[in-house]
Amino acid sequence: MNMPDVIIRPITVSDVSRIIELEMNYLGETIGSDMLISESTNPTIKFLAIEKNNLLLGYIGCYHILGECEILNFVIDGAFQRKGYGQLLFDELIKQVDATRVILDVRVNNEKGMQFYLKNGFRKISVRKNYYLDGTDAIVMEKQVK
Repeated sequence: MNMPDVIIRPITVSDVSRIIELEMNYLGETIGSDMLISESTNPTIKFLAIEKNNLLLGYIGCYHILGECEILNFVIDGAFQRKGYGQLLFDELIKQVDATRVILDVRVNNEKGMQFYLKNGFRKISVRKNYYLDGTDAIVMEKQVK
């Protein structure tokens, strides 16, 4: 997919306030600035940002250990959803972490997220009751990559 002026890069400290804004607006909670900053240097965590024309459109973060990737958060600004930016970012993350298995949690009421993951070959494996701060359940999904 050719998207001019799109850059995918590691997050920086200057991205943190925009990331928190995106998380709160679209996820309803945030992993917080302390984690984003302190864990950005952890070799088992990968945080990638996608930007276009100097605007941070979204980010994705995961733990990656021994061929497994656990996605922590993945958010794209609503104005840029369903335009290929999330797919581009997701594909780049999977390529960089060289995972054989990817797992994640998605809110049971996050229809867009669920559709995205099902389209990308994920399957539902379990439910975590009252997982999110507001009491919403999480669907645990996995994908075998290789």
